[in-house]
Amino acid sequence: MYQPEPVEGVDYNFYRLKSESGIVGKPNLQMYTNIACFGDNYMAAKRPDWNSVSSWGPALRTNKRYNLRWDVVCMTNPEAREYNLKIIAESAKVTPGISISSQHFADQFFCTCPRCIEQQRKSGLKWVDWRAKVVTDFLAEVKQVISGKPLFVNCLPDPLMGKERFGYDFEAMAQYADYFVIPMFSKAYPSPWYWETIARGFKSILKKPVFVNFYVRGPNETWDTVATTPQIMTVATRVARQGVDGIIFLAEKAEYIQEFQKNAVADKKTREFLKDHNGDDVLELFNRWEKMLKA
Repeated sequence: MYQPEPVEGVDYNFYRLKSESGIVGKPNLQMYTNIACFGDNYMAAKRPDWNSVSSWGPALRTNKRYNLRWDVVCMTNPEAREYNLKIIAESAKVTPGISISSQHFADQFFCTCPRCIEQQRKSGLKWVDWRAKVVTDFLAEVKQVISGKPLFVNCLPDPLMGKERFGYDFEAMAQYADYFVIPMFSKAYPSPWYWETIARGFKSILKKPVFVNFYVRGPNETWDTVATTPQIMTVATRVARQGVDGIIFLAEKAEYIQEFQKNAVADKKTREFLKDHNGDDVLELFNRWEKMLKA
């Protein structure tokens, strides 16, 4: 990741605490802990009564009317909220900071369980505004339980319809987020222009620093099934020139990041091509990797 104004003594690496099989070990004391809150395949299977629902079916990956990355539990379920807040609070005690994702409604037509319908009716708010308040109120609770630690808030990459689809009130969320993170995960990045457009949109509306997260290699992947190193180098450089405040590279294992770093350093042709793109922060990152690998 590049970081124009680094915080002294802090390494912005992230450790993912939840997986499809539930909690994966203990927080890494040297890394920021990322917690996927209501996107939780494990708890959705273990507690199907928690699952978020719509008139078109539940928020499960098997529901082909939606492009859901996770099975999603209901945001207003008090047990689900308590479960997540406890994990977040305990992680914050021992790690430099907290990153949360999936802290939103599954998509535009969720959730229509009796509890959500009744809460919205009692609120007196319109449906879209009530959902946004639920999301913002959860962030307020998170901010309270992490006791002053930095909070990274992940937002799905839709700057235009974020409120209608997920309950994102970006201005209200900025009261509690120290940083926003926009995951731009893809197995290929052949057209950087589209990713630049999304980054530009978020940078124009978010009131806190904006980080972008690119996909290097995740679970059940090989180097043949993910984007090539030159594609990732190029899209990172092009997005950086939109004024984003940092870039995070996502990989399942440290060894994957190390191999990506070695490949980026060795690719002199792409590094030369990317000069004069006005993404000098990323090019400097590649230079730092080269010095690090030589040390």
